[in-house]
Amino acid sequence: MKEYYKSTRLARLLTKFVMQDISEGEKKELVSLARKAGVNIQKIIQDVAEKEMTLGNDDAEIETGKKVWLSIENELKRPKRHVGRLLLRYAAIIIVCLGLSGGFYLYMNQVDDTGREIVLLENETVLEFPSGHSVVLTDKTNVLDIIRQNTVPLEKKSTSAPELYKVRVLCGATRTIILEDSTTVVLYPGSELQFPEFFSLDERSVMLLGEGYFNVKRDSTRPFTVNTEQISIEVLGTSFNVRAYKEEQTIETVLVTGKVMLNGTTVLQPNQMAIFDCGNRQIKVEEVNADVYRERSRGMFVFDNRTLDEIMHEFSQWFGFEYSFEDSALKNKKFRLRLPHMDRFDQLMSLMEKTGEIRFLVSGNHIKIKNGKE
Repeated sequence: MKEYYKSTRLARLLTKFVMQDISEGEKKELVSLARKAGVNIQKIIQDVAEKEMTLGNDDAEIETGKKVWLSIENELKRPKRHVGRLLLRYAAIIIVCLGLSGGFYLYMNQVDDTGREIVLLENETVLEFPSGHSVVLTDKTNVLDIIRQNTVPLEKKSTSAPELYKVRVLCGATRTIILEDSTTVVLYPGSELQFPEFFSLDERSVMLLGEGYFNVKRDSTRPFTVNTEQISIEVLGTSFNVRAYKEEQTIETVLVTGKVMLNGTTVLQPNQMAIFDCGNRQIKVEEVNADVYRERSRGMFVFDNRTLDEIMHEFSQWFGFEYSFEDSALKNKKFRLRLPHMDRFDQLMSLMEKTGEIRFLVSGNHIKIKNGKE
């Protein structure tokens, strides 16, 4: 996991470097990581760019980033002596892929986004204690350490009910929470997870509002249940994604590995999505590419055949803007997009505009989406 973090961090820093959106502190970090890997940043970017330029413009897509991302994972399985060189090489390829859309190379031709700069919201994640008191978590805060400092002694746990804590991710980031049983949960912007300080001897149960990616520690003696306001999802040990925002009319559960059961009736297999309609309370099951959700949990913006309205809604949770459509028909236009997280939405707008399908007009904190072919 440490090596995977290095690869994703290098990809982000290289992205910011090429797009000329990197701070002095980040430059020093990039140089330090490159020095430890024993490679030349400029040479790698240049070599990869020249190689990609020979592929032909017509076959280039933003979506190519998915293959590169998977390549990083595969290469990390090799002996460690290869890791440093390969991390930076594949990170550099991601940079080139960022610029590919209909033959447009962001790397070779910088986009003038004067007056369109929209940056990430300031990250704010809050831990709420059972008493109602709350603290803002920093990036380095270990939630379990804080909880352990406030829990009853171990010998009293068998005779006392566990107290409930909440983690709320308000905006602009994701937050990974490690629960008492070593289950991990990646929470997305506008999400809340309620969980006990410790699980009982016969069950594990949490409450989710919003969206989370779960990697549940297997324990056949204690089923793990994710409760939302409308449905419950029971598992033994598996990874899956749940989207249950209060303002949305459906709840989506996507199974990546293992097996889950919804409301005690509907069983999902890997690469299946259960869509619960909050109005008629019916469940519909569809086949999906579950790798999309694994990628998102590891630091990617990934949309696989999603409507533009769905994409813009998610981006608004990260960047805090309001948006509208000049033509309502644009809401249902579907896109595929795979990119590492960026700190500025104007860079994402430029990439999306190069598809020729849409244009963005920015006025303060409001974005109007127009037909790109008019």
